[in-house]
Amino acid sequence: MFLMKSTPVILGLFLISMYSFSQHNCQFKEYTAVYNTYPYSDANPIPLFGKIYPYFRYDGYTTLPEKKSWKIVELENDFLKIKIFPEIGGKIWSVIDKRSGKEMFYGNEVVKFRDISLRGPWTSGGIEFNYGVIGHSPSCSFPVDYLVRNNKDGSVSCVVGTLDLLTRTYWSVEINLPKDKGWFTTKSLWHNRTGSPQPYYNWVNTAITAKNDLKLIYPGTYNIGHDGMLISYWPVDSIQKKNISLWRENNFKSNEYKSYHVVGRSGSYFGAYWESDNFGWLHYADREERLGKKMFSWALSDVGKIWEELLTDQNGQYIELQSGRLFNQNMVSSSLTPFKQILFQPYQTDVWTEYWFPFEEMKEVKNVTLTGAIDVEKNRNYYDISIYPLQAGEDTLTVYNNDGQIIKKEHVKLGVRQLFSLNIPVSDNEELTRIFYGNRLLWQNEDNRLNRPVKTVDDFDWDTGYGKYLRGRDLMGFRLYDRAEPYMKESLELNPNHIPSLVELARLYSHQMKYDSAFSVAQKALSIDTYDAAANYEYGCAAFRLKKYFDALDGFEVASLSESYRSAAYTKISEIYLVRKDLVQSLEYAQKSLVNNQNNIQGLQLAYLSYSLTGESKKAGETGKRILELDPLNHFVRFENYLKRGDTQALAEFKDGIRNEMPEQTYLELGTWYFQLNLPDRSLKILEQSPETPVVCYWKSFLNDALHAEDEKTVNLQKALEGKLSFQFPFREESKEILEWAIKEQPHWIPRYLLALLYRSRNRNNEAYNLMSSVREEVDFAPFHAFFAQLETDLATKEGYLKKAVSLAPAEWRYISDLTRYYLANNEHIKALETITPFYKKYSNSYLMGFLYIRALIKNRHYESAEKILSDLVVLPAEGNSDGHRLYRQTKLMLAAEALLEDDIPKAQRKIEEARHYPRNLGVGKPNDEDIDFRLEDWLDALIAQKIKKPDEQDEYLKKVAFSKKSDNSMHYLLEVLAFYRLGEKQHANDMMRKWSSVQNDPRVKDWGNTFYHTHKDKEYAFDYKAIVEIIKSITSAEFIRLF
Repeated sequence: MFLMKSTPVILGLFLISMYSFSQHNCQFKEYTAVYNTYPYSDANPIPLFGKIYPYFRYDGYTTLPEKKSWKIVELENDFLKIKIFPEIGGKIWSVIDKRSGKEMFYGNEVVKFRDISLRGPWTSGGIEFNYGVIGHSPSCSFPVDYLVRNNKDGSVSCVVGTLDLLTRTYWSVEINLPKDKGWFTTKSLWHNRTGSPQPYYNWVNTAITAKNDLKLIYPGTYNIGHDGMLISYWPVDSIQKKNISLWRENNFKSNEYKSYHVVGRSGSYFGAYWESDNFGWLHYADREERLGKKMFSWALSDVGKIWEELLTDQNGQYIELQSGRLFNQNMVSSSLTPFKQILFQPYQTDVWTEYWFPFEEMKEVKNVTLTGAIDVEKNRNYYDISIYPLQAGEDTLTVYNNDGQIIKKEHVKLGVRQLFSLNIPVSDNEELTRIFYGNRLLWQNEDNRLNRPVKTVDDFDWDTGYGKYLRGRDLMGFRLYDRAEPYMKESLELNPNHIPSLVELARLYSHQMKYDSAFSVAQKALSIDTYDAAANYEYGCAAFRLKKYFDALDGFEVASLSESYRSAAYTKISEIYLVRKDLVQSLEYAQKSLVNNQNNIQGLQLAYLSYSLTGESKKAGETGKRILELDPLNHFVRFENYLKRGDTQALAEFKDGIRNEMPEQTYLELGTWYFQLNLPDRSLKILEQSPETPVVCYWKSFLNDALHAEDEKTVNLQKALEGKLSFQFPFREESKEILEWAIKEQPHWIPRYLLALLYRSRNRNNEAYNLMSSVREEVDFAPFHAFFAQLETDLATKEGYLKKAVSLAPAEWRYISDLTRYYLANNEHIKALETITPFYKKYSNSYLMGFLYIRALIKNRHYESAEKILSDLVVLPAEGNSDGHRLYRQTKLMLAAEALLEDDIPKAQRKIEEARHYPRNLGVGKPNDEDIDFRLEDWLDALIAQKIKKPDEQDEYLKKVAFSKKSDNSMHYLLEVLAFYRLGEKQHANDMMRKWSSVQNDPRVKDWGNTFYHTHKDKEYAFDYKAIVEIIKSITSAEFIRLF
């Protein structure tokens, strides 16, 4: 069955809907329930490029909850009750263990959105699915497609999924609850439907309740960071001398969250256990399917405690246990380690299953299989064996000793979640080695530590052609194409004939829609090695775009000699033959594409089309059934079913399946696919069902023209001008041809603006600028001018565009922000303050504008005004954003420095003491004192002690500065050096200064530091207002900037 529709009926807080289906104590239902919700708002209409485009962010969050109804899908059997929120990324919100009544994970009782994800909004709790480029992914807080169904085996499933616009890959997850097992499963399908390699990122984030008795069950010997660097041993951190698998033992470095990717052992499970509850849960998956095992925890100090308040009302703190496809959630610098970025290959489809289940009455877990969890404990002269069964069974339990002898063989009946225990006596030198249940190995006593390197070689030269190639390749894998291009070109300068670099450069040019250049570069690679598979594939892709079909076939045919490219090459060949209406050949190669890639959805869809277009409806139907078995949410099959039947019910079934946040993108994705295959009639028919946007209307008009429908063409051209333009960010390369056509057909700024956005998204800034410059009419759309300002390099002209945007949308804070930042960047501090002050006085509800206003006040030395704004500001911060406290600290210390200059010692002392505080309203919790860098405050207090003639107190403060053991990279280190000097450690101070100077890359910083040190080291009273102000300024020299 497909999607369940419902009629709400009020019942207490619940709006119970729905059909509820039951079979063998396994059922599902759909309903709406009211939750206290802290909503998000304030979408950004200005295009943001980089990792986020074509998505947009939300910047509005609140401390005031409202009652909101949320759609819930509930799955239930005799053991578990699962709540799924399809309107919040398809997240599994809660799983209740019915036997114990306990929440398996972390079921948040409120929906409290905060600025944490790629696009801003994110909520804590449950199980979150992330696919594409980065977590938390673009869909994590937004509606996704879903369906609910009964299965033939008596289980129930909810399938959630959506199209990821960043990569144009499609993911879905079947959340399945069997009728008679102790687990539920999440079966993922992730398909790269594009003909190009895409970024590869998948992590499933599971929140669990954090309590002092929480123990993590992670097989491993080391943990590594996001940067791929070794952090410590696991589970005992040899530096901290703590067992960090115990959550409470992570109470060090209180200013930092903890993020461990545990590696080093062969193991297919991980989980958690709460000792006081005698309860835990486990995750199991075939190891090759889930290599990554990560733990994330907020800091155990107030730095983390504040996030408990920000993300829930009364559910307490949580941590996350995460499973991933790769060993770590790698960042760019991870490429310098063994843990590099891999790519999602063209038409690759990955399918994997994860098992989740509670357990109890077992404090230790030695292994997990689908039979159950097992613990084997050796005592003095016997072994205790405990098995926590996940499914019912009746078989022989066989136990072997270290001589290979069977010492126990017993017929055992296991019941689901009924603990089985066994005590086996052994002689003095006897040990257990293996335990079987039937033919399944449950446990073996072997050392499963791995020898995989976790550190890279010391002598790798990143400045070689190969080193540059690796850097560029991985940057492309992060979608950082603008940063990748210089590395590729530098690699080829060092070795002009390096084939892998030529291949990546060809792929980069194809991404930039420079297909002639891509074709030429790939040609060069083939002139070096005519059989290089990757070069042939990129050659074929570029030729296909250029409609050089025989060259394209030639490239793909040779690429198919390599198994790694065979399926993708056959898929491309099938597409070419379909374009050329050779349906027999298209079918043949579609079938070939499935030989070593049976889940290639693109290949299956091509086969379906070939069958359908040749009238073989039965085979088309069989293929469609196969697609739906693999991908139950597949929109192509339902659309084709509508085309075949032509009735309103079939149309409704197709349209009802599109429930995601941006339905027009689903229609466009399928419409552009049909168009690329030379099926304009199908393309138009699907786009006629789409919500109308300017981009959709231009597509329809173009297709009307191709199909000689002149009246419809004119109507759709006009609709494109009348449609809502906000949040329209073209990103598909197929739209280039359509928008170029629209510019010729319609002398208007809108198609030029849309094509300029597309060019800018592909790093073709000059072409984008030229298009924007070609607009001659008056444009009354503020994002147009904000975007033009991004492209403009002439400062006076840029200022004009920013002012124009402000004049068109005077109540939109972002345009005021851009103009204010422009003035600050160009040291026009008075203009900056004059720009933002009247706006902030009218619209003071944005802490982001509050921060900017305070920066402008500080730049103009209005410290007391900044202090007042800081006292009233309420900050709901983005993760990692500590700007509120840094602005507060800088303001207080600037006031202290002014007071010292004026010899107002009481005020100076008061402001220095205030600078040590962490006001709660600024969104930053206080670390433990030993983890705070108070060198600047202590230095100023030492100067005051000297001023008021308290030498003992002065020495105490100087010792605090000197022995702080804080960062030697900041300007505060200069105070540490001076403190040693003034404490009589002159040679040590001079050595420290020489060492500091030797590692400075910026000569200006080096010169300033040396001057500061040598000027003040022998001064009787070392207060220098100008110098200390420069050091105080460094507190906020780096503003928080999102990675994306």
